[in-house]
Amino acid sequence: MEKNAFVKVMEKELIPALGCTEPVAFALAAATARKYAPGEIKRITMEGSGLMVIGVQSVGIPNTGGKRGGFLSTVLGVLAGDADLDMEVLNKVTVADVETAEKLIEALIAVGKISLDLTTPAPAIYLKTTLETDQHTVTVSLWNEHNGVKTIEQDGKILLGSREKETAVLQAQAGEIFDASFLSVESIYDFCTNCDISELAHIKTAIELTRGVCKDGLENAYGLEVARTLQENIDKGLIADDEITHILKWTTAGLDARMGGSGYPAMSNTGSGNQGIISSMAPIAAGDYRKASEEEIIRAVAMSNLMNIYLDYRSNEYAHLSPMCYCSGVAPVAAASGVAFLHGATKQQISNLARTTLGNLAGVICDGAKPSCAFRSYTGLCGALQAMLMAEKGLSSSSIEGVVADSVDDTIENIYQLQKQCMSTTDEFVFNVKKKQGTIC
Repeated sequence: MEKNAFVKVMEKELIPALGCTEPVAFALAAATARKYAPGEIKRITMEGSGLMVIGVQSVGIPNTGGKRGGFLSTVLGVLAGDADLDMEVLNKVTVADVETAEKLIEALIAVGKISLDLTTPAPAIYLKTTLETDQHTVTVSLWNEHNGVKTIEQDGKILLGSREKETAVLQAQAGEIFDASFLSVESIYDFCTNCDISELAHIKTAIELTRGVCKDGLENAYGLEVARTLQENIDKGLIADDEITHILKWTTAGLDARMGGSGYPAMSNTGSGNQGIISSMAPIAAGDYRKASEEEIIRAVAMSNLMNIYLDYRSNEYAHLSPMCYCSGVAPVAAASGVAFLHGATKQQISNLARTTLGNLAGVICDGAKPSCAFRSYTGLCGALQAMLMAEKGLSSSSIEGVVADSVDDTIENIYQLQKQCMSTTDEFVFNVKKKQGTIC
């Protein structure tokens, strides 16, 4: 029996990922190159789109104790990465591997044999890594998806893809356009309400992974410790231990951990582990607080993850990486939708909270993955949950208010156009800021 479109899109877009997807992409490209270039490492060069280059700068790399950077992600991919593990490419990295990688980077820097630069024009997701050894020179290019390896070239011979296709993609800045025609608030709501629970087996895996990384973030000190600070102030009696705080604490805990280099994998959503955590943990935490049944939580988590896919897909070429911070401006919409589903909200109430939330933080830039992403997400999710409470009273932003339109479709289209027309060079600006600071690594 053929799977329906909702199940297929969840299985396509919900992928386990160990660490932030930008460092993972750098490591995956490098590990893939290494498969075709054994021998002594002579030179490594990387170039990519602005969103990829700035995205790898400040976020913790898994299994490194919070170390960061494109150089280290790439060299670890070469030395210890397993390309066959896809988005969990760094799963086998050890402390010894990190020490060896750092020594190699130091040696390569000393002779000017390692570099990372910006490619423009390019699609939102684009990375080209060239590994030169004493035996081969191999170039691997990926685009559109963080694990989307499209071209492999060994010693001038094309093994996968074509140079012409890559050139065309670069010149057109062509991101992949996805079929979102079957996705809407109404269709997602109906599917999550009426589907056989057996169709949501993939969501059970997402819940398991999400609980693990979020628990890690509460138990251990990562990044800005947004969640642990909340817990400390709950313990002091300064913050109420209510449902909203419970959701915020558990959700941001996962982002604290993931941005700090946790060794726990997350279930990514449309190429983003953070969006996956936000979409999944908010309804999980709400369900736990409300003592909901396992089935109720599974259906709510499906609702939120499908909402995130829907909103991302409507962003066209920005579906998997965008100049706007989707962890504060879009994923919280999905998360609050899942919570609202648990609350028994109507389709119209979910549509209203979505429109209000989309308009709230429209235009917040993405300036790379980093520990403070947890705080941004806290800000966005706090607003989204307030929008949910407002929608329950019949209150929402109207079409006279900024980019908000009468429908969710038209509102997200306005946000897409805002990015395309006004924010398309944001990544280049941030790259130049970091280059001026001398912090490109």
